[in-house]
Amino acid sequence: MYRLFIKSTFLLLMLLLVSCSTHNQASLKQDLPYKPSESRKIIVHHAINSLGRPYKWGGDSPSKGFDCSGLIVYTYQKVDIYIPRTANAQFSSGKSVIKKDLKPGDLVFFKNPSAQKVNHVGIFIGGNTFVHAPGQGRPVSYGYLTNPYFKKYYIGSRTYL
Repeated sequence: MYRLFIKSTFLLLMLLLVSCSTHNQASLKQDLPYKPSESRKIIVHHAINSLGRPYKWGGDSPSKGFDCSGLIVYTYQKVDIYIPRTANAQFSSGKSVIKKDLKPGDLVFFKNPSAQKVNHVGIFIGGNTFVHAPGQGRPVSYGYLTNPYFKKYYIGSRTYL
């Protein structure tokens, strides 16, 4: 009887996983699978768990490493939210949030010092702190909105929650 229970539970779990993997990734306006506050906690949890992972241009997983926008894609997929792959596209399609209204899980964006184009993104976790993949040779780490560099090149914030 116990074996039947285990097999049935395993089968049910596999069916749920398969149905989740076929979720429409193109939809940005979707029903959230979790309450917004729960989604925010899950996103922040996965962002913090990614600290120390290596930077990898084009990377979007803990095993490969992360670039800045890949870290965003990875953490948001944990709550079944599928967003664009590049920082510029993430900035263009998210809902604007003013800095004083940032909530954990929102995204903070920075421009290229020599242009107005968005070229970097991080996940706000509260207290003027965000998690980001800073660049070649530097692992996923904390960044601070109060840092003079980030203060100077901050271009705006977006939410998908």
